[in-house]
Amino acid sequence: MPLELKLLLLICAANIAPVIAHKVMSNRFNRPVDGGLVLGDGFPLFGSSKTWRGLVAALMLSAAAALLLGLPLLAGLALGAGSMCGDLLSSFIKRRLGRASSTQFLGLDQIPEALLPLLVGLVWFDYSWLAMALIVAAFFVLELTTSPLFYILGIRRRPF
Repeated sequence: MPLELKLLLLICAANIAPVIAHKVMSNRFNRPVDGGLVLGDGFPLFGSSKTWRGLVAALMLSAAAALLLGLPLLAGLALGAGSMCGDLLSSFIKRRLGRASSTQFLGLDQIPEALLPLLVGLVWFDYSWLAMALIVAAFFVLELTTSPLFYILGIRRRPF
C-alpha cells in the first residue's frame, strides 16, 4: 500500500475516533478541552464538542492504525495529535468568527485537520508537496461524502 494512502487512512482514523468514542461512551468522560473557558469576545475558546474523550480516542486510534499500517507508533501518535490540533485550530477560528459549536465551515473544517498532521509527518516520512495537496484534497472529498452517510447510519449527530 502506498505511503500516501496509509497517511490518508491514519488521518481519517484520527478524525473518526472522537465520533466513535461519543457513540460508544455517550456522555461519559465528556469534559471540554477548554474547560469551559470563555474569552473576551463572549465565545468559548474551542467549544463544548471538543472533549478530552475525543482527543484521547483520536490518539489511541491513530497509534493503533499506524501499527496496523506498518508505520511507527510515535508517528501515528504525532499525526493524530496534529490532526486534533488542526481540529482545535478550526474550532478556535470558528468561535472567533461567532460560529456556534459544531457548525459547518467548508474548508476550515477539513483542511487544517489534514494539513497539520502531514506537516508533522515530514519528520518521519519523505513525500512531496504535491502528495500533501492530493492527500488533503482526498480527505476533503472523503469528509464531505462520508459524513452524511455516517449521519444516516446514526454514527454522527450531524450530517457534516
